[in-house]
Amino acid sequence: MTSFDAIGDIQEAAKRNLWLHFTRMSAYADSEVPVIVRGSGAYVYDQHGKRYLDGLAGLFVSQVGHGRAEIAEAGARQAAELAYFPLWSYAHPKAIELAARLADLAPGDLNRVFFTTSGSEAVESVSLLAK
Repeated sequence: MTSFDAIGDIQEAAKRNLWLHFTRMSAYADSEVPVIVRGSGAYVYDQHGKRYLDGLAGLFVSQVGHGRAEIAEAGARQAAELAYFPLWSYAHPKAIELAARLADLAPGDLNRVFFTTSGSEAVESVSLLAK
């Protein structure tokens, strides 16, 4: 694994090795690529300490905030037991517990939960189930 001792090193590597999504890479020919190094709450910070509102996180994942120790600890506890296991002909206790909680919250006789890993997978699944 490569480590970077200076901002210039990381900038050179970013420009040489990354292809940023939805980005005109030539825009960084004469300027730095913003390198986000940490997050706290709804904000992220670049290598110079500049703060940005993290408006993109909700686009890709649930925006619960950065630096949430309780979420990291819960994830670590779960990963130590069972990191990820699909619900393909098998169940696991956490999936059963969450499905029961969601079924209790759902209206009427909606009592069965079909978990997916993304919004696009959820849309595809519901359209197939509806057919």
